[in-house]
Amino acid sequence: MIRFAAFTDVHFDHVFDGDSRIDEFVKRISNEPLDFIISLGDLCYPIEENKKIITKLNRINIPIYYVIGNHDSDCYSQETVMDFLNLNTLNYSFIIENTKFIVLNSCYMKQNDIDYPYYKKNFEKESDVYPVVSKVQIKWLQREMNDENLNYVIFSHHSLANDFNKRGVANRQVIQNIISSKKTIMSINGHDHGTDCKVISGVPYYTLNSMSYIWHGLREVYPYSNLIHKEYPYLKDMILYKEALYCIVEINDDKVKIKGMKSEYQCTTPEDVGICDRKWNGVSIEAKVLDFQQ
Repeated sequence: MIRFAAFTDVHFDHVFDGDSRIDEFVKRISNEPLDFIISLGDLCYPIEENKKIITKLNRINIPIYYVIGNHDSDCYSQETVMDFLNLNTLNYSFIIENTKFIVLNSCYMKQNDIDYPYYKKNFEKESDVYPVVSKVQIKWLQREMNDENLNYVIFSHHSLANDFNKRGVANRQVIQNIISSKKTIMSINGHDHGTDCKVISGVPYYTLNSMSYIWHGLREVYPYSNLIHKEYPYLKDMILYKEALYCIVEINDDKVKIKGMKSEYQCTTPEDVGICDRKWNGVSIEAKVLDFQQ
């Protein structure tokens, strides 16, 4: 059996309790029998003062893999993110037992049918197609999935299934066609700050909730001190969870079991900002991580 922990969307630089969330996660999983840990993106800005996060995660003393998120490269090049995470490339794979785990870089945009790494300062929302997985990377994916004796798990930051308001990968149908033709156990992503699972052509597409919060931007709320809101100005548009959310994934042959968790909102609730059905960006924004088994 293969067993790993996954977390996503810490947004360390935008929440006042990022350190305690990382510490809580490290403490909880340190005694778990795991083969590896994976961060599904939007961990932190790739700056010197944030290297303490990598140091804390490395203390768990098991392999840790990283997926790039769009906010990781809002203001920094993807090369800077690679250096910070000590990666040689942002799309890569690794094999454990009979399963190949494939990390995609979905932080691309398309301008005039040419793929470019996503960089916020170069992104034209009205004209560019975003997010996309680059054409070069799709060809790489096909080569990576050419062994009929292996099972496959796909990691990405953006969803390969969410069709809500351009949240998911724009060319996701191409990727779905590739991975559904192989023995793909699951695809798992972050980005949407909610929890969801869709099964398409027999493949579960699982969206992992943010470790930290829901982003809404609907109604400004100031539940914390003036000092905290001044230092973290985006908090007025967030609903923070009490606990650091993550999941444990178990793979046994070609079967997958995801153990989620339940939490609560810290102060503000979705109803306080007018989200009465607790649905946002096409996913559930309950303060939890979904259990799943197939």
